[in-house]
Amino acid sequence: MKASLLPLRLASQRLAGNPLPDGAAVVTHLGAVQAQLPEMSLWALSMRSGRTRAELSAELDAGAFVRTHVLRPTWHYVLADDLPDLLAVSADRVRRSLDAGERVSSLSPAARHAAADVAVEAVRTHGPLTRADVVTHLEDAGLHGPTGAWLTTPLAFVLMEAELRGAIGSGPARGRQGTYRALDLPEPDRTPDERLAWLARTYLRGHGPATPQDLAWWAGTTLSTARRAFRLADPRPVEVAGVELFADADTAPEPAEVPAALLIPNYDEVLSYRRDPGDWGPYGTDAVLRAAGLLLVDGALAGSWKRTERGGQVTVEVTAPEPVTRRVGAALEAEVERFGRFAGVPAELTVTGG
Repeated sequence: MKASLLPLRLASQRLAGNPLPDGAAVVTHLGAVQAQLPEMSLWALSMRSGRTRAELSAELDAGAFVRTHVLRPTWHYVLADDLPDLLAVSADRVRRSLDAGERVSSLSPAARHAAADVAVEAVRTHGPLTRADVVTHLEDAGLHGPTGAWLTTPLAFVLMEAELRGAIGSGPARGRQGTYRALDLPEPDRTPDERLAWLARTYLRGHGPATPQDLAWWAGTTLSTARRAFRLADPRPVEVAGVELFADADTAPEPAEVPAALLIPNYDEVLSYRRDPGDWGPYGTDAVLRAAGLLLVDGALAGSWKRTERGGQVTVEVTAPEPVTRRVGAALEAEVERFGRFAGVPAELTVTGG
């Protein structure tokens, strides 16, 4: 990412500047927050709000926002009120990818839809349900899976189909297991053009300045659809380092000071732009797909991190190929202290490499 773009995007992302009041406000601001790794995605919300893991988990359990498959698709946190429009934009494309994945799932589209019917009715009648509970209801209905059992991939396709209907989403945790609850979503009332304009404005508010290519990557749409969304939204053109970008016409965040160090989760929204070689420094974007957490130094990818929680404390191990300066070391100590407040336990830092 160009250095001159960082202060603007960190401000719109709320990774710098004034925090938002709670997790729901973060989800509202960003439009959707990738939530592939549940606990690390809660850290992404905490970095932008200051809320603890327990507080954010309580918000999620209470339905302040929903964890579901939408957009590219992957797991995202979204507001239930926004979900109908997000599904209207992306569900058909995702469903076609499920159809094309018949060889992977061993489920024909007809079999997937039939199993989703059963899953939806079970969650509506008996929910919230864990994945194991859903399997029990599928088998009670005489559906025994493509290989005699509901293995991970076939079941995932069935539950994703139910999510794409807007019929189910995340429910309250049951111990360490997630559940699905029935959703009662409002009917979308935007026209297709109004929906595309809303999508572009929402994206630019939390991710701008950006390009139509960035929106296409984030939302899983075609580039032509993303370009049309930008035209309908009538965003404000901005030029950064000789590159033409666009910002939301109604929100213009002031450039924020780039923190010396940030410990971000993998799949954080600050990474959710079209991938270009060299975007994140000499380590490249492959590292983004491997580490559980990523170290940013002055906004550039500079290493990775992981945490170990045991015995009522958390150890954060940072791996930095380059030597850590005193200034960056102090910023890392502050980040680890912040992670400890999030986790609700004392935290200590170890640094390896360099």
